[in-house]
Amino acid sequence: MVIAILGGRCCGKSDLAAAICEKVHARVYTGRAYLDFAKDETEGKVRFMAELEAEQASDAYLIYLVTEPELTELLPRTCLRVLCKAPKKTVKARFEAKLEEPLSPAVSAMLDRQYNAFDGCAHSMILDPTSGDTSLLAVEVLEEAQRLMEHTNMPN
Repeated sequence: MVIAILGGRCCGKSDLAAAICEKVHARVYTGRAYLDFAKDETEGKVRFMAELEAEQASDAYLIYLVTEPELTELLPRTCLRVLCKAPKKTVKARFEAKLEEPLSPAVSAMLDRQYNAFDGCAHSMILDPTSGDTSLLAVEVLEEAQRLMEHTNMPN
């Protein structure tokens, strides 16, 4: 089963993935992981998509942290898509903490531009992993994944 966690910078994607991995064993891929599958980008995408399709048909979990909207094209049609959306103020505070310095006006403007980038992407659920107990959110995601597996007659 593929669980795609979609979202921009500092919205809690990694925190949610870590919380899921505390509950079940899952392989985790991030962003342009397809580049590790072949030297040629096109071939890497083909192999990565095949890997995702194979995992989608299995009872194992694979989590893919989708960091750019165009990467949703690589996802299996029936995978679980979780959109992570934190308040913009939280995103900026978390990014600032990563940088360990105040945001420059240019970086702040970049985050503003990117903030709604995933809003038009298909998704099954929207969560804010920055707002509370990610362990509870992980349970919610896994329950939805189980329902999806049952609905699509996949092995569980």
